[in-house]
Amino acid sequence: MSRAPLPCPLLSGPLLSGLLLSGLLLSGLLGGCSVTGDRGATLDAGSWRSSKARMYHDLALQCLRGGDHERARSLLQQAVQFDGNEPRTLELLTRLAYGDGELATARNAAQMLLQLDPTSVTAQCTLAAVAEDEGRTDVAEAGYRRALELTRDDPRPAIGLHRLLLNQGREADAELLRGSIAERFPRNAEVWLDRGAQLAAGQRWSDAAVAYGSALAVEPDNVDAATSCALSAVLSGRPGEAATIGDQLAPRARTGHVDLALILATARLRAGEPEAALRELEPVERQLGGRSAVRILRGEILLHLHRLDAAREEFEAALATEPGAARAHAGLGRVYLQQGRHQEAARALQLAVQREPGNGVTRALLAAGLASIGDSTGAAFQLARARELPDAARLVPEVERLFPALRERAEVRR
Repeated sequence: MSRAPLPCPLLSGPLLSGLLLSGLLLSGLLGGCSVTGDRGATLDAGSWRSSKARMYHDLALQCLRGGDHERARSLLQQAVQFDGNEPRTLELLTRLAYGDGELATARNAAQMLLQLDPTSVTAQCTLAAVAEDEGRTDVAEAGYRRALELTRDDPRPAIGLHRLLLNQGREADAELLRGSIAERFPRNAEVWLDRGAQLAAGQRWSDAAVAYGSALAVEPDNVDAATSCALSAVLSGRPGEAATIGDQLAPRARTGHVDLALILATARLRAGEPEAALRELEPVERQLGGRSAVRILRGEILLHLHRLDAAREEFEAALATEPGAARAHAGLGRVYLQQGRHQEAARALQLAVQREPGNGVTRALLAAGLASIGDSTGAAFQLARARELPDAARLVPEVERLFPALRERAEVRR
């Protein structure tokens, strides 16, 4: 169900009444004045309309600051009706309408702006973006290129054109454009962020990390680039590189960024630094609250530190919030295995496998748990399934070493 927009505080209540009363008094005073000659003292129509347009423009700005985009857009449209020759109003309406997905309004405002200023980059870029959204990519590309020719210091046309090329899969053209952008706009990281996002969407994590690293080279304190670069490095199997990214950021840049803290903590854990992983979480603990994902991560860190009771408490707290969390069940099972509570371990690991059957590590651990309570048939089945899953390649030989009978049964089946 859509939520009705919040009322703009400047268009209701005593302030509106005051504005109307002031307008009436001003109108009466002006009407009673006279000067020598034939000219009347009343405002001419053009000045009156310009004044009304400025008033609506200012009210729209106030509504924008209050977060009411719909009312702000309506006020800007009214301002344009009173005076369609004010570039500031048209530019603001163009940007706001396009940002809100109102393509027809954005197109009309951009066309009016272009009539006033044929060199307007905002107008050209907006018309190109609207054309792209409507599937008219040839028109969009021509518009971006035309806008790029009009400017020396505005990177927006280049960014829009680069995104268009990426969306079309024209990687060679996009790479050529990135070289040009690096020369013309050397301090702009946006194209590298877009390139990284495209590579990440294709799960090309190593290449994505390189692209995000290029964005960081341009803007060293860009937290979005740092977060994406660290995540890509972790997912490409290079947690050590991800862990160093946080060290390179200024402390003030890291303050309050929960996603970055979680990724860096994960990177530290995978790099074999559990104590450092806990320290990554400390600055954002208040913001993290009781989120199950945070509880699970903290539990996994504590498990690596062999603080088993503390780890168990974290996994249990996570399950109280999210009963179906496979990682929490698996973590609890690992705690029980290390504590020698094999029956409870097998039960927790079975729940984890039910919820995440493609996790080979959990299946291998379940095989160990079942073998520990004498269920050799169930253990052999789980270990056979684990052998088929790539993530269990290192763990399966260890389980076979601890339970040689499982290896012998597997050899007989072969």
